[in-house]
Amino acid sequence: MRRLSVLCALCALLVAAAGRTLHNCVHITPQSPVVELHTNLTAFCILNQTCLQEFSYAITAQELYWKVGETEIPESHYTVINDSVSSVTFEPTPSMRDTVTCAFKLYGQTPRTLHGIFFRLGYPPEKPENLTCICNNVQTLTCTWEPGRPTIIPTTYTLRQYWVGPDLVSNTEMMQNLTPSASPQIPRPFTSRRSEEKKACVAGDKKNSCTLNYPDFQLYINTEFILEAENDLGKAESDKLEFKDIINIVKPNPPEILSVSAVLQKVLRIEWKNPLTAPIILQYNIRYKPLGSSEWSEVPSDDLERTRTSFILQGLQTYTVYVISMRCKPNSTGFWSDWSKEHTGTTSESTPSQGPEFWRKISKTDSDEKRLVQLMWKELKSHANGIILGYNVTVKNATEVIDSFILEDTTCNITVPRGSYDVVLTAFNSQGSSPPSRLRIPSFTGEKEMQPADMKVNAFPKDGQLWVEWTPLKGVLGYVIEWCSNSESMDCDPEWQREPSTVTKTFLRGDIKPFVYYLIRLNPLYTDGKERPSYVGTYLQQGVPDVGPIVTTKASGKTWVTLLWQPVPLMKRKGFITNYTITCKGNDVSETIPVNASVTEYTLKSLAAKTTYSVYVTANTEEGGKPGLPFSLTTLPFDNGEVEAIVVSSSLGFLIFILVLCFLFCNKKEQIKKHIWPNVPDPSKSNIAQWSPQTPSRHESKRHPFQDGPFTDVSVVQITADKKEEDGDPDTKSVDPIKKNTSEGLSSGIGGSSCLSSPRLSVSDSEGISSAQNTSGTVQYSTVIMGGYQGQTPMFSRSESTQPLLISEERPDEQPSVSEDDTQTPSQYFKQNFTAEDGGRIQEPPPTAQEPPAQVLHLAGFSKGLDNLDFNVNPDDQPQEDEAKTYLPQTARRGGYLPQ
Repeated sequence: MRRLSVLCALCALLVAAAGRTLHNCVHITPQSPVVELHTNLTAFCILNQTCLQEFSYAITAQELYWKVGETEIPESHYTVINDSVSSVTFEPTPSMRDTVTCAFKLYGQTPRTLHGIFFRLGYPPEKPENLTCICNNVQTLTCTWEPGRPTIIPTTYTLRQYWVGPDLVSNTEMMQNLTPSASPQIPRPFTSRRSEEKKACVAGDKKNSCTLNYPDFQLYINTEFILEAENDLGKAESDKLEFKDIINIVKPNPPEILSVSAVLQKVLRIEWKNPLTAPIILQYNIRYKPLGSSEWSEVPSDDLERTRTSFILQGLQTYTVYVISMRCKPNSTGFWSDWSKEHTGTTSESTPSQGPEFWRKISKTDSDEKRLVQLMWKELKSHANGIILGYNVTVKNATEVIDSFILEDTTCNITVPRGSYDVVLTAFNSQGSSPPSRLRIPSFTGEKEMQPADMKVNAFPKDGQLWVEWTPLKGVLGYVIEWCSNSESMDCDPEWQREPSTVTKTFLRGDIKPFVYYLIRLNPLYTDGKERPSYVGTYLQQGVPDVGPIVTTKASGKTWVTLLWQPVPLMKRKGFITNYTITCKGNDVSETIPVNASVTEYTLKSLAAKTTYSVYVTANTEEGGKPGLPFSLTTLPFDNGEVEAIVVSSSLGFLIFILVLCFLFCNKKEQIKKHIWPNVPDPSKSNIAQWSPQTPSRHESKRHPFQDGPFTDVSVVQITADKKEEDGDPDTKSVDPIKKNTSEGLSSGIGGSSCLSSPRLSVSDSEGISSAQNTSGTVQYSTVIMGGYQGQTPMFSRSESTQPLLISEERPDEQPSVSEDDTQTPSQYFKQNFTAEDGGRIQEPPPTAQEPPAQVLHLAGFSKGLDNLDFNVNPDDQPQEDEAKTYLPQTARRGGYLPQ
């Protein structure tokens, strides 16, 4: 393994040696060229054929190709000079890589680089412009210039200095530039004319200035400066800059102020230190201003054209702080120095030059006709001329002094009667009192304030200040301007200022803020002291309101709603309300209605009934609008009074209807009674009461009584029962089966009863047939079941109907003729004949062969009654054919019926 490693290392060295040798067989010219942007670069690749043959390479110039970085240059840029030389020409761009390589493809496929070079892109230097030199305080010399277009490649700037000596310089010219204490460093001015290059300054391409330190430059000698710029692509020189003397380009340092002191009233003494150590005559410039002011005042230059170290500043205000600054320059030549650091000084005190601004506020009178007066005045500032120690207030009338006192505050309250008074105010300091300020308190006469008809007041913003302008008035002593913020009345502690009678326009000297409403009152001052003010409201700057109006409903109806809203609070308006906008939305409909700014109530009309709407109101100013919160409202289903009208009309209609019914009832009483309460026949007067089974009626028909009846389905049930006697009842008799006939067709139609049913009778065995009592109680009927099996007698089925028998209504054509005597026996229902041979049985005719068997009608309670009945049926008993089928009333006995 170790031998293999050594062998691999030797192979690598041989390959490397072979590569280096092959590289030496190819050469590219030029080597590391510097190329100007937007110009062509031409490179030559030269093959050493002898060297290549030693490595068994047969390469010709036709096989070579060129690359810039990794990009292959098109063959159209190639030029084959001979078999050993190939050239390429192209224009490099800043985006290209900075390498150019010559290569060929080994065995026609594998690319191999033979040789490469690096190139640089840039511009040659341009001519430097605006060469300027300044000597800073005779210590350093700094020259600046404008290099022009960036060169991209390294460029060197060299400042060359040439001293040019004159043939002769007179002693007079020399002495004009020297002081008695000449510095030994100044060179001799007598030199021969010559041109000599002195120490130069070299600057790189990233700097545009060059500095020389003294003594590398000299004063009082003609000096020339030339700036040279040079790089690999070229060289350029600036114009020659010549100075007869370096002193002409000296810029001194600013003077150092040592002190500022007050020596007399309105006078300050300033002392400073000269910034130059060289014997050069300087000129000074002094500026000053009161502290807080923005305007400077300067001392005339004629008073400072000589070398000095102090100055007396006069004509100042007393007891005022001044800010002072200075600068200097060589006399008549050179550059001004920078301004020195500011220094302050205060003048001495003097008596105040002006009285305070004075005003009052009069309250209403009390029961004793006395008035409370608030006196107000402003502190003296520029006219105080010292520290104000206090104020002297004197109140007097036309004949005497009422009161006098000294205050340190700027306000006080006094109480005066209803007469007129004069108030005198003075301010005093350590040097004395100010001129008096006077104010008249008018007498109280109960008169109201009078508005002058010939004075107009206007307020407007300008340059960030709020201005007030008015028309002048004659005979006034001055004007007082008062203002309150965010108030629609003067019931506040107003700010105020006083102006002389000659002023017609001024700005408010206070903390005036934007988006705040100000109510301004202008008071002309008359000799009588009475107030005749004018008012105006304004904004320094308007904006959009902070909030919108709050909407409520005042009244509503079916198709209308009256809206009511409160104006936006004054503190949140931020401007004058120009108008309101009402927005109503509902049922996919949106409507916007503008209204005047003075309107706070509006009625929306043409709305849909019983519909919900969303409404909000927007307050608008010149700068925009702010909507209020949405308010939901619902219209009514009916208008006011509409429900009452419907109720009243309905009630009247119903009342009329009742009256009509009553009228008709009164006129048609008999007809109405006939239809609603018909006359019911009395069963006791019916012909059936005179009928018996053994005695046929004279009107009795020979045909079957149910031949025309509605019976369609009749079933016959044969009932056989043995004659039984109940134990313990000796009165028990055998009862023949009774045929019970039901016929729906024979019913009277009242209560579903049969027309041939008989009332229920209670009859004892010993009495036979007794008259039944005719009562108004319940009358029960029996239905005869006709037919049956051969030899079977008819049976009675109990009916629960409670209606009386209406034979006359059911079969009027078969009614028998009843004698007058028969109809007058209401207590008698039936008459029956019993014989001993019959054994108490009822003889009934047998049914004819043509009669179909009748069906037994099962009624409620009938099965229970059959269980308690004893039947003794004799099939041999046949009724007479001419006997009519009759009905017999039964006597209830233990739930059954017995023949009577």
